[in-house]
Amino acid sequence: MNKEFEQAYKKFLDVWGEDAQIMMAIEEMSELTKELCKYLRYKNFNEKSVEDVLPNINEEIADVLNCVEQLEILFDSDLINTIRKAKIERTLKKV
Repeated sequence: MNKEFEQAYKKFLDVWGEDAQIMMAIEEMSELTKELCKYLRYKNFNEKSVEDVLPNINEEIADVLNCVEQLEILFDSDLINTIRKAKIERTLKKV
């Protein structure tokens, strides 16, 4: 988690509550998914310039990261990091 934003995240959770922020995370992940699908479509089928979708992807990544870091506060961030480390190590063995 980016510690610079932790106090803001806690305030968001206090003001809007756990359920609202979980729903926001779901919404933001959906928006990122949509933009990534556009990127692949534009790239693979030359429908439009890939450059048209890049600003949206960057914005949605920022939104998702902010939401995910709030989820870390709600759930067990130490366990999450332990799992992440194990998954990275497992994947590194494959490459």
